[in-house]
Amino acid sequence: MNRLIVESYTNSTINTILDDISKKYQIDTSKEHLDEDIPINEIKFKYRTYSEMVKMLYKSAGVVNAI
Repeated sequence: MNRLIVESYTNSTINTILDDISKKYQIDTSKEHLDEDIPINEIKFKYRTYSEMVKMLYKSAGVVNAI
């Protein structure tokens, strides 16, 4: 069963958000880390699966073809 992610972040970066999700939800996020970290002004995940959360995160940062 996939756990749904419910979190919000302000003035953070993609890798910092992924690290936080990793700690809170015990998910290995290392393969989604970016070589060049990108800042995120604000993002909210309301009952999202991990794959949905990653897609939203990359889309908000303008990362193309990441997933």
